Amino acid sequence: MKINIVYESKFGNGKKMLEELAEILRSKEHEVSMFMFTETSPADLPAADLYVFHSPTRQFMLPLGVRGFVKRFKPPAEKTFYALSTTYMDPRTIALKKMDAFLQEKGMVKAANDLKIKVLDLKGPLEEYRGGIKAFAEELVK
Repeated sequence: MKINIVYESKFGNGKKMLEELAEILRSKEHEVSMFMFTETSPADLPAADLYVFHSPTRQFMLPLGVRGFVKRFKPPAEKTFYALSTTYMDPRTIALKKMDAFLQEKGMVKAANDLKIKVLDLKGPLEEYRGGIKAFAEELVK
């Protein structure tokens, strides 16, 4: 399966976590590419079977750049699969609900439950996440 991971990571915590996810998926013989929201555009994103969108939560919401990217993203086919993850400090976040709504409006199909990893301080570190990453990876490819 071809999987694109599209992410934002201001302090590197999310990127580190997603690199581990990518390695787990590659070890299962999947083709995985990673793209930062700020270094690509929706039009330049190659087609994939599954898109994993990751955004940190800022003040309960999506960063503006992430929101704009997801709103402009056009899935390559009907019923394209997606999954969502976030790093957050406050569990009351609604960021993934917003991203979920944007993607479902495009006819995309959710492939896994959301992955939410708590940030223990503004610049990290993250709570222990390796078990969550492994479970998320398994759910993505079942």
